[in-house]
Amino acid sequence: MQNGAVTPYMNVYIDSAVFQIFQIITVLAFSPLIAGFINKIEEIIQGKRGPSILQPYYDLYKLFHKEIIISEDSSFVFRFAPFVSFVSMILITMLIPVLTAYPLPLGFMGDMLGGAFLFSLSSFFINIASLDKGTSYGGLGSSRATVLAILSEPTLILVFVGVALIAKSTLPYVMLNTIISHLPLYFSSSHFLIITAFFLLFLADTDRRPINASTHVEMSMIEEARILDYSGPYLALLKWSGYMKQFLLLVIFLNVLVFPWGLAVNHSPLSLFIAVITLIFKMFIVGIIAALIDTSISRLRFFRYQEYFAAAFVLSVLAIMTFQYKGF
Repeated sequence: MQNGAVTPYMNVYIDSAVFQIFQIITVLAFSPLIAGFINKIEEIIQGKRGPSILQPYYDLYKLFHKEIIISEDSSFVFRFAPFVSFVSMILITMLIPVLTAYPLPLGFMGDMLGGAFLFSLSSFFINIASLDKGTSYGGLGSSRATVLAILSEPTLILVFVGVALIAKSTLPYVMLNTIISHLPLYFSSSHFLIITAFFLLFLADTDRRPINASTHVEMSMIEEARILDYSGPYLALLKWSGYMKQFLLLVIFLNVLVFPWGLAVNHSPLSLFIAVITLIFKMFIVGIIAALIDTSISRLRFFRYQEYFAAAFVLSVLAIMTFQYKGF
C-alpha cells in the first residue's frame, strides 16, 4: 500500500473476507429452512398436512423470547455448553466449501479431521452438560449418545482415510477440485462406496436412521434427553446448532463428495448468487431422498443399532480396499 492506495492483493483479501462472512450468514439463515423442508416432506409422505417449512424460525423466535430457568445446582458447564455448540458450528463453516470452490481466508485453518473434532467438541459439551444436573434423563441421553459415537466415529475416520487416499489430502477444497479435474476418480467404485458410507452416517447424525433418537419416548430418546433441562435462549441455541449441524453435514456430502459443481469460482455477486441457489436446490433433492428413506423403512430397535453402523463400517473398509486394489 502506497500513498493510501489499496493494492489488488488487498482488494482480493477484502472480497474473500466478505465472502467468508456471507458464507456464515448463509448457514445461519438457511439451516432452519432445510430442517423445516425435510420435516414438511416427511409429513406429506405420511399423508399429513404438517407444519410450515418456516416452523423452525417460529420456534427459534419463541424460544429466544422465553425465560431462562437454571437450577441452582448447575455449574458453569451447563451455561457454557449451548455457546460452545453454537460457536463450533460457526467455526466449521469457515473450514468447508459452502459457497466457493476455492479456499477463503480461514479455509486452511483446519482440515476434515479438524471439522470432525469440532463436531465432537460440541457433542462432548452437551453430554457433560446433561450430566451436570444429575438427572436420570440427562445420564440416559449422554450415555446413549456416547455409545453411538463410539460406533460411528471409526466409520467416519475410515471415510476420511478414503478421502485422503483419493485426493492425497484431507482438505475439503482439495478433494472437490480433485474430483472436478479427474472424472475417473468420481466414477470409481471406491468413491461411490465412500459416498454411501458417509450418507449412512449423515442419516444417523441427523436422526433419520437407525433409531428414533429425537422422540420423548424413553425407550429410544437420546437428543431430547440431553437437552431436556434447557429452556429459553439456551434451548434456542442448541436447536439452532442442530439445524446448522444438519446443514453442514449436507454441505460436506454434496459439495465435497457427491456434486462439487455449482460453487462460486470468483468474487462476483452473480457467481455467489448462483452458488446459493444451487446449494439450496441440491439440499432440497437430498432432503426429499432422506425423507423418503425415513418414512418408508421402519426404525430399528435400540439394541440393533450396531448392525446399521456395522454396514457403514464395512462399506468404508471396502472403499479403501477397492482403491488400493485398482489403484484409483
